[in-house]
Amino acid sequence: MFFAELGLTQHDSLTAAQQAASEAASASGGRSFTCVVFQQGGRLMLTTAFSHSFLVKHVVANPAAKGGNPRMATNRPMDTAHVRAISKYLVENERNYILPPVTLNVRSVPAIHIPRGNFATTVGFVVIGDETKFSVTDGQHRLAAIMKASESLTDPDSTFMSDSVSVVIVVEPELPRIHQDFADAAQTKQIPASLLAAFNTREPLNRVLTKIVDGSRLFEGRIDETSKSLSKNSPAIFLLNQVRGMVKELLFRDYALSESSIPARSNQVIGSIERQDAFVERTLSMMEILTEHMTPWRAIAELPTSGGPANQVIDYRKHYINMTATGLVIIGHVAYEIEKNQDPAWRTARYLDLASKVDWRRDAEIWQGTIISGDKISTTRAPGRLAAARVMAAIGLSAPADVADSALPGMEPLVGAGV
Repeated sequence: MFFAELGLTQHDSLTAAQQAASEAASASGGRSFTCVVFQQGGRLMLTTAFSHSFLVKHVVANPAAKGGNPRMATNRPMDTAHVRAISKYLVENERNYILPPVTLNVRSVPAIHIPRGNFATTVGFVVIGDETKFSVTDGQHRLAAIMKASESLTDPDSTFMSDSVSVVIVVEPELPRIHQDFADAAQTKQIPASLLAAFNTREPLNRVLTKIVDGSRLFEGRIDETSKSLSKNSPAIFLLNQVRGMVKELLFRDYALSESSIPARSNQVIGSIERQDAFVERTLSMMEILTEHMTPWRAIAELPTSGGPANQVIDYRKHYINMTATGLVIIGHVAYEIEKNQDPAWRTARYLDLASKVDWRRDAEIWQGTIISGDKISTTRAPGRLAAARVMAAIGLSAPADVADSALPGMEPLVGAGV
């Protein structure tokens, strides 16, 4: 009875509903769309798909002006930087992209034809005329990016505007309720950095990261790739995002490089598949030397990845710097300097020194006064840089000239939170 109460037109069969909608569209100059009709929270909802060109024509955004009264507008203020980022993604990946569904609002019920029946959900046909306008409940930046991307495409044979986006249509006439729908739709949980790094392999940095993790005897099966933080009782040795910090040091000499800067820098350093593969090969070579000769990595590599013996990792984490995010960043920073040398034999010798000549225990003198103060380990940039300088001195390398400057402001926390 719910659909009948809302004034939807019911027919004796699906075929009859389809024919009536087609006739109504022809008579009004509109279009008939197949949709799923359902109720949610006491309101009528539709879901279908609209082409990019249809969305541009029929969806009206009403963003609030920055500094103005948002209650008088349908949408929040437009973030132009966010629009540019989405548009750039669409243009660069025109043949291989994905856009999540958008949620639209219509103030009054359009002409909807459905088969007769007491169904909670049914297939129907909605007739949309040229005069029908939708407002955006969720997705205004995506829609603005579609328009911007369409203006940037140079291929005259591009089919981009013929692509479609799944839409959910809410029938809601009241502006306060539309605002509430936006707030309710925004109740999403942020993706943990490790999980994002694991999934977003379109980014060259993440592509080489996953290959390094899968190819390393130490890392394989021992990296937590889903969590936001690493439990003290976890048998995993690192978060994926902590390993990513080491890789950022190896590539850019900056674990704290902003995410917005990474795509451009990655394209400069490892933009081609050949460069990425070469970087992975050299990094895995480094990891194998360190794993074979460094305490406690050598012992951990011999442990199973699960079960009782794997819990020895918990004890190692308590006693060794190279079992922390801070230690990984230091290793990556030193390795960046080692990788500048073109002689493979020289690099191998330095990695052997890094594994065997540096005392990686927390209570070792080399860490005191830099990253270790009492029983606490620092997770900021300047102490880490000074500790790396001591490590380089221990293996016969000269510290970069800017190490002294690292004690100045710029104390970004080391990746991965804590130790």
